[in-house]
Parts: sequence; structure tokens; C-alpha cells
Amino acid sequence: MLFVDAINLVKEFKQQANAVRGDIGTRVSQKLDEVLNKNAGFGVLSDVARVLQGNSCSLEPSNSPGVCKLLTQCQEIRDQVVFSHKLPQTCGFEGTQAIVCCPKTRQPGYISQIKCREYTSYTKEKQLCGHHIVKRVVGGVPTGRTDFPHMAALGFQIGFSDEYRWLCGGSLISEQYILTAAHCLFSRTDGEVKVVLLGVTNLNDTLPSHEKAIAEYIRHPEHKPPSNYHDIALVKLKKPIEISSYVRPVCLNTHFDIPVGKVIATGWGRTHSGGASSEDLLKVTLDITEYELCNKTYQANRRLSRGIINDLHICTGTGKEQKDTCQGDAGGPIQIYHNNDATSCMYDIVGVISFGKGCGSAPAVNTRVSHYIKWIEDIVWPQNSQ
Repeated sequence: MLFVDAINLVKEFKQQANAVRGDIGTRVSQKLDEVLNKNAGFGVLSDVARVLQGNSCSLEPSNSPGVCKLLTQCQEIRDQVVFSHKLPQTCGFEGTQAIVCCPKTRQPGYISQIKCREYTSYTKEKQLCGHHIVKRVVGGVPTGRTDFPHMAALGFQIGFSDEYRWLCGGSLISEQYILTAAHCLFSRTDGEVKVVLLGVTNLNDTLPSHEKAIAEYIRHPEHKPPSNYHDIALVKLKKPIEISSYVRPVCLNTHFDIPVGKVIATGWGRTHSGGASSEDLLKVTLDITEYELCNKTYQANRRLSRGIINDLHICTGTGKEQKDTCQGDAGGPIQIYHNNDATSCMYDIVGVISFGKGCGSAPAVNTRVSHYIKWIEDIVWPQNSQ
């Protein structure tokens, strides 16, 4: 077996990716080709030597089917190398050209990552990046108007009036779709969700232009009330929104692993159990709770017949910090900030706020977004997910 210096190669890929991140297109391809020509021997060359193009292969660790192709002919793996800084799985070499195991079908998460970089391009101008770095947030504090441009509020019509009750949150994930909790689509007192509010942080400072009509909503097919499992849904707007510094889609976390131990929750929910909802959009940092502690807190019952499931849920908070999500925050996001230069100034949604015990007295439970990536992509970007 022949091994090469993969670490140095990844570093060079990173440098190349950073050099072209302002123009994700032909320049990336040109730079990648330059790197490939200089590092034609990377990867692992088996004793079987060069494997001919067109041979079948299996992608690890999923064991999904692939076909051996030149790296220059496999766009998905090219993107993976440049933007995720991951070395591809090689079949062998043809001369100095690397032959890689190229997926036969789009892998879940690929389209989400492409869209994330697309939405990042809107942050090139300084005024489009509203994130302000803070070392720590204690309790819930108000946000700036451009800090979380993906935040949405779900409105329920009050009787036959033109007024709405804003009972849940959501996240704009494309020009036409909101990600929220399945249980947020219907209120026992106010019926179905009627409108989505975008581009505001104060619920009393809204204009008709902020209210977006709904075309349809899609509840996850496995969500069966009163069960709390699969508490995730999509709301489709009647018209695509125009992206601006105040309204911009967010990125989706496509991996099970979360690289940090804290998340940021945002919402207009109650500031304490039984209290009034906040008029201002608030943010709070929360620790990710260990699965064992969360599962011990929420033992099996009629709503959670199998208890907390790590693949489906993320728990936040300990109940000892007086920091938590509360009623009215449901459907909104828990998120992490991007440290990747290629997608700077963006957040990753790692969970959708689902349920809890009181407010601040026990860990809160969130629906894990990465588990539902394929379902989301098939609906939101059907033309790209095949």
C-alpha cells in the first residue's frame, strides 16, 4: 500500500478553497485542477493498481453504491474536497489522475451544503452580516435586527379579524420554505396557522409586507399526535421571498455530530413559566445535555413510548442555569455559528425546539435536524435531490 502526506494535502485544499470562496464556480474548478495536478498521488493506491473507470464501488461508511470516476468528472466529490476539506475515497489512479468512488445518487446533505454556500454569497457586503460575536449570553437577551435574518413567527388568526397570535417560531431555510415543529401547525383555540412573519424582531413593529401568505404545510409523515416523535414540519410560502440583510435563509446541519458543546436558541416565547410572551426576539446560549441525563428526565410514557431517542432528539439545558426555551419558542431553531471560512456569517440549524417540562426546570427536547435531511431536501429542492 502506498500512502501520501494527506495532512499537507488537506491544508493545501483549504488554502485553495479560501482563495476562491468569493466566487464559487469556475475559479474553484480551476484551482482544484491545479491542486490535483500538483498532488496526483494522494490517497491510497491498492496493490490491485489502477482500477478502470466505470467499475462499481461502495462508499464508506454508508456502503451506498458508487461508480469509479476521475475526480475531475465527479462534481459532488470535488465539492467535498474543496469545501469540506475531506479526502475522497479512491479507487486507484489512471496515470496521474485520481479515480474516486463517485456516488450514483445524490447523498443526503449535499444539496443543503450547496445551498448554504449559495446563501452565504449574500453576506459578502459587510452590512449583510449581522452577527455580533459575544463571549457569553446570560439569560435571554434581545437580538439585533440582522442577527438572525432566518427567524420566522407563525401567526394564527384571531377570530375573523386581521390580527394574529404569534404562537410558534420557525426558520427560513430556502426562498420559499419554513422549517418548524409539526405540533405548531394547529392550535386548539385558533385553528390552522395562517401567516408567516419574516424580517422583524419586535412583534409590535410589523408591516403588512412582513406577513407572508402560506401555500401549504407538510407535516412529517411519521408524526402521529399525541406522540412527540418526528415533531418536524415544513411550511411553503405562496411566493418566494426576496433575500436581504433582514430576510435570508439559514444553513442546515447535515451531520449527526455537533462540533461544539453549546447552541443558541432564539424565539419570542415566554420569559418564565406562566408568564407573558416576549415582544422582542430573544437569544440564549444553552449547553447540549448528555443523552443519558435527558433520557432519565423523560422516561417512557404515552407521548414518548420509547423515551428519548438520540438519533431523533437533541436535549439542551440542565434545569439548573435558569436558561431555557419556553412556551412560544416551539418550532424555532437551536443553532451554531459557522466557523468555516467558506460559509462565514451563517448559522447551522441543528435542532427544532419541540417540548420540555416547565421553563428552566429540566432539559428541553429538540428535534434533531440531521436525521431528517433527506426528507427536507426531497421537498424543498426536489429538482436537485435526485
